[in-house]
Amino acid sequence: MKELVLLVEPAKEPSVPSPASGLGQAVAHWSAWEVPEGRISLPARLHADLLAIRAEHMAWAYDLGRLRVGRKELQEKLKAGESPSMWWCSLLYERHPKMTPNLYTIYKLRALERLMDEEGFTALRLCGGDATLRHTLADFCAVSGRLFVECHEPGLRLKPAQSLLRRVYNACPAPLRAAARYAHWWWTIRRKLPCIRKEKNCLPPASGQKPAATIATYFPNLDMHAAGLGRFRSRYWEKLHDVLDAVARREGAQFVRWLFIRFPAPQLSFAQCRKLRDRFREEGKDGLSFHYLEEFLRHRDLWAALWRHLRLCWASLRLEKHARPAFHFAGSRLNFWDYAKGDWAESFRGWRGLERCLQNRAFKSYAHCAGPQRWTLFPLENCPWERMLTQAAHEAGNGPVFGAQHSTIRPTDFRYFDDPRAFSAPDCAIFQPDAIRGNGRSACRQWLDAGMPPERLGEVEALRYLYLADAAPAQTEAPDPAPATPAGGLKRLLVLTSFFNDETEAHLVLLARAVHAGLLEGWDIVVKPHPYLPVEERLRALLGRRMREIRLADGPIAEQLRPGVTVWASNSTTAALEAALKGLPVMVMLPSDDFDLCPLQDVPELPRTGDLEDVRLALATAAPLDLPPDYLDLNPELPRWRQLLEHFKVEML
Repeated sequence: MKELVLLVEPAKEPSVPSPASGLGQAVAHWSAWEVPEGRISLPARLHADLLAIRAEHMAWAYDLGRLRVGRKELQEKLKAGESPSMWWCSLLYERHPKMTPNLYTIYKLRALERLMDEEGFTALRLCGGDATLRHTLADFCAVSGRLFVECHEPGLRLKPAQSLLRRVYNACPAPLRAAARYAHWWWTIRRKLPCIRKEKNCLPPASGQKPAATIATYFPNLDMHAAGLGRFRSRYWEKLHDVLDAVARREGAQFVRWLFIRFPAPQLSFAQCRKLRDRFREEGKDGLSFHYLEEFLRHRDLWAALWRHLRLCWASLRLEKHARPAFHFAGSRLNFWDYAKGDWAESFRGWRGLERCLQNRAFKSYAHCAGPQRWTLFPLENCPWERMLTQAAHEAGNGPVFGAQHSTIRPTDFRYFDDPRAFSAPDCAIFQPDAIRGNGRSACRQWLDAGMPPERLGEVEALRYLYLADAAPAQTEAPDPAPATPAGGLKRLLVLTSFFNDETEAHLVLLARAVHAGLLEGWDIVVKPHPYLPVEERLRALLGRRMREIRLADGPIAEQLRPGVTVWASNSTTAALEAALKGLPVMVMLPSDDFDLCPLQDVPELPRTGDLEDVRLALATAAPLDLPPDYLDLNPELPRWRQLLEHFKVEML
C-alpha cells in the first residue's frame, strides 16, 4: 500500500506514523508553495497541470449543458421560456476565478486526483481540513477503491470569521437573497432611471442614409478632465473616440449610440454619474445617444424577468438530482458538487440569476428600439451580459457584433476560454460575436492554443495602453538599473493595489509589516490604489502614526510610471504590465491560496513577494524586465482598428 498524507495548513502533522508508512508514504501540502525537500506542494502541482485541467473544465462546462434529462438537454430546461438558456449565462459556465471562490479548491482537488493516479497512491491520510473537504475526499476514495483516513484537530478555525449580517445573509435561501437584492436595486437604481418608451422618446435616428452604431461599455471609467469640459472619453476606448469623432464630422452628425453597463465607482455617486451622462447628452459632441441599460426595462419587462426567475427556481430544484452526479471532469471520479452547489443556487435561484434575467430583457428591448446598426461593439471579457447582448442583436437583425479585448489575458482567467464546440453549435454560435479581436499576439496565441476558430480572431491596437507607445526605454536604450532619486534623496517605490479586496488586503498587510520592520527606510513610498477600491482607511489602521511615511496618489496611472520608479504591484493588477512595458523595475505579490492572476507570471526573472524576506530580496534585485516587443500592439495610428471598422461598412479616415 502506498499512502499520500495530505496536510491542510494550519493543521499539524500526525504524531503517530501511519501503518502504511513503511510500504511507501509521501506528504503533500494543501496550500503551501514552499515545502521541505522531498515533499509535494499541491499549488505547485496545480500550476504544472493547469492547462490540462483547464481544458477538462472547458469541456465539462459545455457537456453539462448538453446533459440529457428526459427528452431535453439540461440547457433547454434552464431556458424558462426565453433564450439564451441561463446555463450559458451561469456562474458555472462563466468560470470567473474571483466570482466563484471555490474554483481554486476544485482545481486543487483535481490536481490531487491526477497526482494520486499517476503515482499509484492507494491510500489517503487527511490531516486537517473542514467537513466539506473530508466528505468530498472520503467519497472520492470510496468510489476509486482507496483507503481513507482522517486526522482532525477539534476547534481548529480554518476560515476567517464573518460578520453577523454576512452570516445571516448567507444562511438565507437563494430566492430570499434575490428578493432582498431586487428591492435594493429597484429603490437605488431602477426608480431613478425612467424607462424608454418607444412611442414617446425612442432612440434618436442617425442622420442621412447610414444607420447608427452601438458601443456597449462599462460606466463610469472616464477621463475626468475631459468630462469637466463636457467631452465623453471612456478609459476603455481612448483614441478610438478621436477616430469616431472624425467620421462624425465627415458625415455631419454623430452616429454612435453609447449603451452604459452600470459599474459602481466609489469616487462618484450614482447621482453624479447621471449628471455626467445628462451633460454628455446636452453637449452632443461624442455620441448620438447615451443611455443606461436599465432604461430599456419597461414595467412588463420587470414582470417578465421576475416570472422567468420563478420558473428558473423551480427548474433548477428539479434538475439538481440529475445534475449532481455529473459534477466531475471527464475521466475523473472526484465529484465536486459540494463546492459548486452554491454557484448553482446563485446562478438560477439567487440574485445573479434574477439580475441576468433583467439584463436579458433589457438587451432585447434595446435591440428592438435601436433597429439595424452598422455594428455593435463591446469590451470583451466573455461575461454573461456580452452573450445576451450579442444574441439580442443577432435575433433582432441589428447587424454584426464584435468584441475587443481591452486588458490582458491570463491563463487562469477561465472566462476567456470557451470549448471550441461553443462556436459551432447553433444555439451557442448565436451568442458568439462575429469577430473577436485581441490587443496583441500574446492574447491571440493563447486563444488559438485553446481552440478558438482562427477565422473569428484577429488583432487590433491596445487602446488602453497606447500611451506606452513612446515610453518604453527597455526597447530602445539600456535602462539604468539603479532607481533615480526624487527630491529628498529617497528612492521611489510605487505600490499599486488591486481591484479585488482580498489581494489588496494581503498587499497592504505586507506593506505595513515591511514599514514596521524598517525594510523601506530610504524609500519614498507612494500608494496608488485601484480607482474602485480606496485604501486610505485600511492603511491608517495598519500603520498608525507611520501613515505619515506614505503618500497616496490619484489620477491616471501614467502620471506615476516615471523613470526612476520601482513598482510593487498586487497579484492581478495589469498596471504591472504597464510598468514593465515602460522599462521600470517591477515586483509582484504572490497569490495567497488562490489562482495566480499576475499578467507577468510567465516572465522567469520577475521578483515575487509573499513575506518580508521576499520583499528584502526583491527590493535589492528588481530590474526592468525583457518583454517580447509584440506583447501588445501599440501603433497610435490605429491601422487595424480602421481596417476592422471598414470591414463592417464604416467609412474611416
